[in-house]
Formats: sequence, C-alpha cells, structure tokens
Amino acid sequence: MTSTINYNKQDVTDGKVSVDEIEGIEFIDYHDESQIDAVMSLVGRDLSEPYSIFTYRFFLHRFPELCILAVSKDHPTEPIACVVGKIDLEDLYVNGNVHNIKSGYIGMLAVDQRYRRLGIGSSLVKRVIMRMKEHGCSSVTLETEVSNKAAQRLYQEAFGFIREELLVRYYLNWGDAYRLRLWLA
Repeated sequence: MTSTINYNKQDVTDGKVSVDEIEGIEFIDYHDESQIDAVMSLVGRDLSEPYSIFTYRFFLHRFPELCILAVSKDHPTEPIACVVGKIDLEDLYVNGNVHNIKSGYIGMLAVDQRYRRLGIGSSLVKRVIMRMKEHGCSSVTLETEVSNKAAQRLYQEAFGFIREELLVRYYLNWGDAYRLRLWLA
C-alpha cells in the first residue's frame, strides 16, 4: 500500500486541502450503533484512557458526522482506524469583549498497528478538521500524552497545532498531557 499526503500547515488552516486517497483504504462515515463496538475496540487498544460506553455514545450520537472510519477495501465491514470529534461553543476574550466561537475537539484517534505509517491517521485528521471548518469552527483542540512523541509530531509538525497548556496528571494513569490547538483561518 502506498499513500500520498500533499499538504502544508497553511493549506489545512485555510481549508484549501484536498484529501488524497490511500490505495486499498476507504474512508466511511459512522452510521449507527452497529459500529460502536469496532470504534470502542480500536480506541481501547490505543489510548491509555478508558472510556465508558456513555462517552462513546455522547460523541457518536451527537456528532456522527465527526466520526470517520477507515476500512480496508478487502474487509469493508472491519474498521482499521477512526477519528472521533465534537464541536463546542467557547468564550474567546478579545480586548475585554467576550465572543462565542465554535471550537472543534478531536477526542479520539486510533489506527490499528498493522496499518500505521501509511498516512491513514493523517488523512483522518485532515478529514475531520475540514468538516469542523465547514461547520464554522474557529479552532480545533485536543489533548495528547506528553510521552506520545508520535502524536505530537503528527499534530504539531504536520498540522501546525500549538501547545496551549501542560495538564499535569491529566490521565487516570497520572500521565501528563499537552492541550494542543490549531487556529483555523
């Protein structure tokens, strides 16, 4: 399998990114509860933070358009990767005035180990950021473990997220996290 990721940070924030196809991989939208077990399994293997079924349902039922699955064209019913997001209203203070803005949030990104380093995670992030921008988001935030250098490279170097805050003992395993933000043009 080969992948081509042609974009730069400015293209992502400006919304000028075209999403490249990855040979043998198809990207599909989350449809219904029949897919929740696959999403939970993928995320449960990769992320250190255990989520309850209620957390998944909150994201997937309220923001199904921000849950994108990757499947192998050989096995189209078995997701190999997913991204899960949501949109919040956030107060932004500018010169003493409060402005309500929409902010996207990437809650979960997981790629099966057998399919890593093919550009699938990058493509999922690009797709969800584009959808958040289409919904009027001014920024996208997420948290990642301080120890997860691969995730930091993906978000900061490839997409231009900036470190906004260090969250000490943020995770249940007492691991620290960085809150990252990408401002959209």
